[in-house]
Amino acid sequence: MGKVIIFQASPRKKGTTAALLAEVAAGAQSAGAEVVEYNLNDPGLRGCQSCMSCRREDAVACVQKDYLNPMYADLKDASGVVLGTPIYMSTITAQAWILVDRLFPAMGPDFAPRFPGKKFGTVITQGAPDPVAYSANLAGVLGFLSSLGWENAGNVTWAGAEGEPSDNLKTQAFELGKSLA
Repeated sequence: MGKVIIFQASPRKKGTTAALLAEVAAGAQSAGAEVVEYNLNDPGLRGCQSCMSCRREDAVACVQKDYLNPMYADLKDASGVVLGTPIYMSTITAQAWILVDRLFPAMGPDFAPRFPGKKFGTVITQGAPDPVAYSANLAGVLGFLSSLGWENAGNVTWAGAEGEPSDNLKTQAFELGKSLA
């Protein structure tokens, strides 16, 4: 049985991003995976402090003892990772950037991946009606996740996000979850 980690980077716990992430979770669970969710808007979350402790050869986690610290143990045996974020100001949310910074320990001091072999996906929600409007801005985040030794299993984008997701989007998110299990 696999483990899928879902990172919810929206400040709205029940917004459009959460609606699609629920489908990802259902898909992963239908394939027998354990689902672990992290709400990146948690007030107990701290950004990277640039202490460089994670650059030590024996380090496998950030030394900060906060809400996100258990993530590193979860990453060790996870089969898949999902980042769900709305688009704010043409890019991922500040909450999502904290995750990107806090994934620095997922690379060794030589920048070799410490937790390779995972699959990842993204769930993007945006008000703009063009689904590729911000794809160039997101390319850096996708490249970073790939540099961790992770394979992109798919990206679900809800353009013009409002109301309830379409059945097609729900199916895409569900299938992404299954593929990550």
